[in-house]
Amino acid sequence: MIKTSTQNELIQYVYNELADDAREQLEIALMHDNELADDCSDLLLIQRLLDGATKTPSDRSINNILNYSKSLSLQS
Repeated sequence: MIKTSTQNELIQYVYNELADDAREQLEIALMHDNELADDCSDLLLIQRLLDGATKTPSDRSINNILNYSKSLSLQS
């Protein structure tokens, strides 16, 4: 019997954090369940998009933080 996989297990699988035995069971389930495979494919796509996302704050955000910090030091 194939174990029903949860969203958490799929996320762990995508990030290679699933235990070996659970990974093997999930891979078997992926071969037999098209909906599960589609969900996994979606998560892999989302992972790639997140990995490519901007990881630095905008100049405006930096300036806002610096200005706030300066205003606190002027109040002292």
